[in-house]
Amino acid sequence: MVTSESSAARQQILETASQLFYQKGIQNVGINEVVATSGVAKRTLYRHFPSKDDLILEVMQYRAKQWLSWFEDAVTSKGGTAKERLLATFDVLQEWYANPDFRGCPFINAVLEIADASHPAHQVSVRLRETIRTYIMQLATETGVRDPASFSQQYLLLIGGASLMATIEENPIGAQYARKVLSVLIDAI
Repeated sequence: MVTSESSAARQQILETASQLFYQKGIQNVGINEVVATSGVAKRTLYRHFPSKDDLILEVMQYRAKQWLSWFEDAVTSKGGTAKERLLATFDVLQEWYANPDFRGCPFINAVLEIADASHPAHQVSVRLRETIRTYIMQLATETGVRDPASFSQQYLLLIGGASLMATIEENPIGAQYARKVLSVLIDAI
């Protein structure tokens, strides 16, 4: 039986580990640091997450759900038509990239840190990418793009490039470059 206290401790561990993994990297954060920073007992952590791999997986699922909800809500609030929402995706991303705490895409970071493609956390990143692609494909279909499947793959190249540029250059301007390219793509097809 899960009590509200147990649920609160679990949430505290998830939020703390999520923040630490993002700031320092998954491989650079040990269980002892998560315990010390979250203020929960090691036994409590292990009751909820029997291993670091279990914690990593849960953190990735938690982050993916949060990120996707934030992204879709922000995009919807910025555009009325499907085309406006497609273009607004890069306005939303530019705001994210401009955040002083931005340290790259946590899902790309995780894939790079966890080289094993069979690791469940790697699969979370793959599923999130596919969810984003499906969302973009839906908007592209509503916009009238002739080949929404190819368009969605081209979009993923743009978002990956913009994210990488923001990470390396510590400058969000890549999102505006990607937005301009996206506009040309939409008008061309």
